Amino acid sequence: MSDEIESVRIQVFGADPRHAELEAKELREVLNRLDGAEASFAPPEAPRTTEGAKGPALLTPEVVLILTTGTFALARTAIKAWVDVRKSRKVRVVHFDGTVTEFQGGVSGREVKALQDGQGDRSGAGPGEAR
Repeated sequence: MSDEIESVRIQVFGADPRHAELEAKELREVLNRLDGAEASFAPPEAPRTTEGAKGPALLTPEVVLILTTGTFALARTAIKAWVDVRKSRKVRVVHFDGTVTEFQGGVSGREVKALQDGQGDRSGAGPGEAR
């Protein structure tokens, strides 16, 4: 099955449209470094008109990439590693068969440092529960 090419839509979310675009550019660069993978921005969708809306469609904090690769396993690992770096990162991968995989960022750098320093959240510990 090494001759089979898989394409997926990758939705990259951000705090606002500009942030989502910056994050998507960074993820695109990561994915394009993988052997046999090609990531590019999806063409913009036609604006949805909503009755009563003023002006063009509202901007959403989401950017869509199209990834084409011979095997998604390596790309999945790269996406997960990229997302885990920052708590605010969120990615949804939509396969063309309709299945969806979501990745949410891990703990923040500040939280990792606090855990390494032994200063994790102890608010729930009562007397005698933890030393």
